[in-house]
Amino acid sequence: MRVTWSAVPSPVGTLLLVECSGEPVVIEFARKGRRMKWIDRLRQHQPGVSIDQGPCPATAAWLEAYFSGRPLPAFYPAHLDELLGPTAAERAVWQELVRIPMGETRSYEAVAKATGLTARGVGQATGANHLALLIPCHRVVGKDGSLVGYGGGLERKRWLLDHELRLTGLVLS
Repeated sequence: MRVTWSAVPSPVGTLLLVECSGEPVVIEFARKGRRMKWIDRLRQHQPGVSIDQGPCPATAAWLEAYFSGRPLPAFYPAHLDELLGPTAAERAVWQELVRIPMGETRSYEAVAKATGLTARGVGQATGANHLALLIPCHRVVGKDGSLVGYGGGLERKRWLLDHELRLTGLVLS
């Protein structure tokens, strides 16, 4: 099995992309000192995997559409289970997150109710999400609507939510 990775610029900073067989595996914010846990997960579930620098055209195209105002639907890649081995809780939360429409948010409590988990469990599962933007954990907010708990930083979370509101035609005052 061969996996490719690349780093691409975006309006919210450099993003690390990882693809396998033309399908997204990772979209993460490139940050100093961040340990890339996806590598450990991938090697655990796919021993002997080759991880090489190279193009990630499908993931880059999805991001280009998202940032240029022609967003494609969010989705849960079927191969994630095989490649990264999410826990049942992670899988349930990630699949619920892709159901949140662009321009909308859900509270951790609402996602917990939909998945049968606790709000804390939802927070842990969103924190383990390796596909930022594609699995839109930035759409999960506090019970009172406040911006909390985003691995990319709250400034990026605000930018992404504002971007999506603009794309859906809603105006912020």
